[in-house]
Amino acid sequence: MMRTILVTTAILICLATAAFSQKKAAAHKTVFTSTYTALGHGCQELPAENGGDGATICRGPNRYQVRSYYSAATMQINAEIRGKDDLFPLATLSLGFDQSKTRIEWRLADGKPFAVILRVPTYDKPASDDEFFGKVIGEVLIVKGLKGFPNIDASINAKRASANVEARALADKAYAESGKKPVKFIDLQKPH
Repeated sequence: MMRTILVTTAILICLATAAFSQKKAAAHKTVFTSTYTALGHGCQELPAENGGDGATICRGPNRYQVRSYYSAATMQINAEIRGKDDLFPLATLSLGFDQSKTRIEWRLADGKPFAVILRVPTYDKPASDDEFFGKVIGEVLIVKGLKGFPNIDASINAKRASANVEARALADKAYAESGKKPVKFIDLQKPH
């Protein structure tokens, strides 16, 4: 009899603990926000070394930063973690791209960066074999995942009126589908 009471009590305690844990987990919803880095303001210019091209470093949230640099025929924009070898290529663009008018939108989940959104031009086919890019024919919003989120990799036609909202929703949905936490979509930022 005593054993039955102890087993029943233990089962009831386990069930109550499990129910409390589920309520607590369900009560926390991921909150999505954005912060921005302007590539034309407050960035550090790194001089060229050994005959190479220089780079520009712009600080982002947490330990992230954006590195822009030139190769012989392209401009590269990458996100990276300061002091680490983690590199997240964002865009390869024409040398004529004006980064001074560009800003990176960092998508945050509970204050932690997980993706970036960047507006970039799309190009026509090059007119000759000597060119890497054709003329600019449009724009897209690139949505790229950061560390731990390689599943986030998309682009959205920037001409659509709701492109910014769609890009954020796409990033947030991919975050949620990665199994991190239950999702509550709160967009605290106005579209650009």
